[in-house]
Amino acid sequence: MNLKSLSLAFFAALLALPAVPEIGTAQDGRDNPLNPTPSRKQILVGPTFGITRNYHTGNFRVIDDPSCPFFTDGTGWGYLVGMTAEFLPNINGTWGIIPRISFEQRPSQFTEELPNAKVLLPNDSDPENPTIVDQTVSTLSDITYTLLNFEILYKQELVLLGNFRASVLGGPAFQYVLGGTKRQTQSLDQPLEAVFINPDNLPTEDGGRTLIFYDGDIPERSATRFSVKAGAQGEIGLFNNDWILTPGIFYDYGITDVTPTENWQLHSVVFQVDLRRAF
Repeated sequence: MNLKSLSLAFFAALLALPAVPEIGTAQDGRDNPLNPTPSRKQILVGPTFGITRNYHTGNFRVIDDPSCPFFTDGTGWGYLVGMTAEFLPNINGTWGIIPRISFEQRPSQFTEELPNAKVLLPNDSDPENPTIVDQTVSTLSDITYTLLNFEILYKQELVLLGNFRASVLGGPAFQYVLGGTKRQTQSLDQPLEAVFINPDNLPTEDGGRTLIFYDGDIPERSATRFSVKAGAQGEIGLFNNDWILTPGIFYDYGITDVTPTENWQLHSVVFQVDLRRAF
C-alpha cells in the first residue's frame, strides 16, 4: 500500500468517528465549586504549521512528440506556516469556526521513461562491428508551487475526555498563487559513455547527458485556486486551557486546475498542528 492509499485510509477512518458516542464530563465543561476547573475561552488565536503530501495530476509532455510520454502523476512533500483562530459561539457548545491564513509550498516531481532502444557504439578494437547496447532515456519535470491560503472550517466536537477533545472539520479554501515554475529535462541513463546529439543547442547538464527543455514559469498558470478541505483533529488543553494544541490530518481537494489547458490538478494530504492561545 503506497503513502497516498494509507493516508486516504486513515482519513476515512477519522471521518468514521461520528459513530462514536460523545463522552462528556459530569458538568459538561462548567465550573464545579467542589472541583473547580477553568472555563473554556471563546476566542483563541495562534500559529499553525504543517507538512503536505502533494499529488499533482497533469497531462503534458517535455516535447510535443508522439514518442515522448505524457506526465500524468507527480508527488512531492511541502510545508505550510501561518496563523489560525477559533471562535466558539457558545462557551459550552460543541461547535466552532476556525479560520486560517498560511503560506504554503506544494511542489511535485513527475518522472517517466521512454521506451528502450538499441544503439550502436564505436568499437575501437573492431571498427567494422560496432557494439550494440540498450539506450535508456528518462524525462523529469520538477514543479514548484507557492500559495497564500485562506480557509474557514466548521468544527464539530465528537468526543470529550478530560482535557482532550476530538473533532471533525470541513469547509472551503481559497488560494492566491504566488508563484509556480516548471523545469523539464531529458536524461540519458544508459549507456554511460554516450551523450545526446544536441542540434538545437539546448542547455545541458552532466556533460551533455541531460538536456534542459524548459526552465521557467508554468505557462498559462491560473492565478487562483479553490478547494474543499476536510479532516479530523484532536485538541489538548495546556496550562489550564490557556493554550490549546490541536494536531490534525486533512485532505485538500482541488476544484480548479493549475492550468486551464492541461487538466492539471492538485490534491494534498495535510498534516497540520495549531497552537492557539485563549483570550
